[in-house]
Amino acid sequence: MELMKQMEDRFAKISELARRDGVEAELLVEAGESLKLSVSEGKIEKFDASQSQVGGLRVILDGVEGYSWTESLEEGDLESAYAEALQNAKFAIRGGPVAAAERVTLYSGAEVKEDPSLFNDSQERFSIEEKIERAKALEREAKAIDPRIAKVPYNAYVESKGEVLVMNTKGVRARQRSSGVYCYAYCLAKQGEETRSASESSFTRFADQVPIRETAHDAALQTIEKLGAVSPATGEYPMIIRNDVAAHFFALFKNYFSAKAVAEKTSLFAGDRGQQIASSLLTISDEPRLKDGIGNRVFDAEGAPTAKVDVIKNGRLENFLTNTAYARRLGLPHTASAERSARGVLDVGFSNFVIEAGKDDFAALTKRYPKVIVITSFQGYHSGFNEGSGDFSLSAEGELWENGAKVKPLNGFVVSGSVKTLLRDIEMVSNRLCKIKSSDIAPDLLIRSLAVAGSA
Repeated sequence: MELMKQMEDRFAKISELARRDGVEAELLVEAGESLKLSVSEGKIEKFDASQSQVGGLRVILDGVEGYSWTESLEEGDLESAYAEALQNAKFAIRGGPVAAAERVTLYSGAEVKEDPSLFNDSQERFSIEEKIERAKALEREAKAIDPRIAKVPYNAYVESKGEVLVMNTKGVRARQRSSGVYCYAYCLAKQGEETRSASESSFTRFADQVPIRETAHDAALQTIEKLGAVSPATGEYPMIIRNDVAAHFFALFKNYFSAKAVAEKTSLFAGDRGQQIASSLLTISDEPRLKDGIGNRVFDAEGAPTAKVDVIKNGRLENFLTNTAYARRLGLPHTASAERSARGVLDVGFSNFVIEAGKDDFAALTKRYPKVIVITSFQGYHSGFNEGSGDFSLSAEGELWENGAKVKPLNGFVVSGSVKTLLRDIEMVSNRLCKIKSSDIAPDLLIRSLAVAGSA
């Protein structure tokens, strides 16, 4: 609690200045440390240990915001950052008064208690030599699976721990510590002139539970399984988007469900709240208190307590995520989804973006049609997705399944479609969620039909 106590004392001075100046003030503090190790041919290639702390000030003058930040949390430097944020607010207000609905104010409300499950001291129980050995094992274990694994060119063992504080002149005081360990392996396999690649990663909050061997083996096996791939014939196919790929793919357009996107007219679904926009099998939520969730948070960047938010329920668009400003501006429910870094400005963001699992096992999805393509990887997300229209055209890898049995690996094809059509064409949802290795989580999804550009 030492940092919290220090900031309480120092923010008291900021509060005095804010009262004198007739403004509201908010302080967001981020402090943390990390260790990153990566290996090449059995030797440590990268050893990166770092610490950081940043204090971000937000000052509100007559409903208008001003921001500033400092890497020093000393009293004088925080007061200087406050003065700069105040000047920025004064500069911003020179354009004239803002409309009542667009006036910003600070959050005030319920006290938030820290979630102790998000932090532990297990990282301290292992020596640096043991951590280096873990990094080396990622490469070694992957290569041991099969002689066709030529290299593990990218790998990482990463530890992090940190603390976030939010306090404001309306009495908000919120603190959360977190810790985690992440490991990653990316393999290259060679067979004659053919080269294939795949990766796997894992996350845990406990340093004594890091699945090094399993992660390395999964990466290697996924890579080997791609050897011998052929290009499918051009045409329309029923398609299963594998759970981990579905998680990554849906993350491309989750901002459509942000109130900020609605206000900026960049959401495809801006006028569809309360309407059926997807198959009745699709339910999506923002889950800030998910079991083992990477994106868990008990309060948002304004210090407001979080709770599960239904975004799509049985295909119906229920909510857009909001912070206090967009809830007020658009007349929407406040979902406590404020997001910002200490160096940034107030935004809206997801915690854990979760597509709910269905009732069918994966085998049932593969048997729905005599022939189906299972997508195991999409590439070219940034160039192949048009956010304005929702159209996509993505390079892909996958597998051909016939009558419920895997026939052969596929590559060298492009999958095209549109987000709106895809959401409505979901025919089955599996009962298996992908491994939690990011804040985006999904089951396997069977899509009625998607266009494939492959071999002639």
